[in-house]
Amino acid sequence: MISGTDRSQSQRQQDITAAVMQHQGGRVLVGVVGLAIVACGIVLVVEGARKKFMRYLQTGRMSAKTRRVVKAAGMTGTIARGLVFALVGVLVLVAAVTHKASESGGIDKALLTLRNQPFGEFLMLLAALGLVVFGGYGLCEARWRKV
Repeated sequence: MISGTDRSQSQRQQDITAAVMQHQGGRVLVGVVGLAIVACGIVLVVEGARKKFMRYLQTGRMSAKTRRVVKAAGMTGTIARGLVFALVGVLVLVAAVTHKASESGGIDKALLTLRNQPFGEFLMLLAALGLVVFGGYGLCEARWRKV
């Protein structure tokens, strides 16, 4: 709204995807971008599971209880963020394979796709809670980040 556009993130991504797919080799390029997004999502999930984010924090300045809470929030949030990224990448891949730009979309489209699955509302609630936890972790990172 600030930039003067009334289109959603998904609509902008669909427009870009459609424009790219009109060119020769565009579907391949969209597929490669989708794979890259999925790979980024997987990397985030692995980093969250391995707690790699903790090396960037001043853990010595935290109490033991705070360290446990920050570690749990970082793991949960980073894994949730990675799964949402991977889902966005899968949607981009589907758009490339089916040659339908309307299949691609941003995080909003990924969450709507999640909602339309069996137990979708529950899955969407988990994803939303995970992203909220990631936001909480972001506040902790701002407080204890090594600079």
